[in-house]
Amino acid sequence: MSKFRGVAEVERPSGPVTWLPADAVAVLSAAFFDAAACTDWFLERCYPDGPRCPRCGFHITGQRAQVRWRELKRITCQSCERKIKATNGTLLQESHLDPRQLFILLSLLGLGVEPAAVARVVGVTQTTILNWRDKVIALAEVAQ
Repeated sequence: MSKFRGVAEVERPSGPVTWLPADAVAVLSAAFFDAAACTDWFLERCYPDGPRCPRCGFHITGQRAQVRWRELKRITCQSCERKIKATNGTLLQESHLDPRQLFILLSLLGLGVEPAAVARVVGVTQTTILNWRDKVIALAEVAQ
């Protein structure tokens, strides 16, 4: 660490500035993540073969339908004519978290961050974090 002290002293801007991990975590929120990228990450895992009706399996075609699908909005299946969303039949179906919040939650739990700290960053209760932890563990067990 002492070898970097000289660099830090030369590069230090006027006034006290730190870039400690705790400083970043203090302001970490969903606003720092791209909503579309997080949504795509979840959808690719839920539908690895592309958008399909969660009820009948019909492949979702049409540019407008696919855009609405990625926006997690309702569309009408061209085959079974039911109103569907990409979240139907997934762990996201009943979630009140947006994909960015859920991505942060999973990432921090995966890094071993305590649930109370994850709850502060995500902006939910610790009970919500523990419930999500249990959901993803159950999903992993079922997938095996």
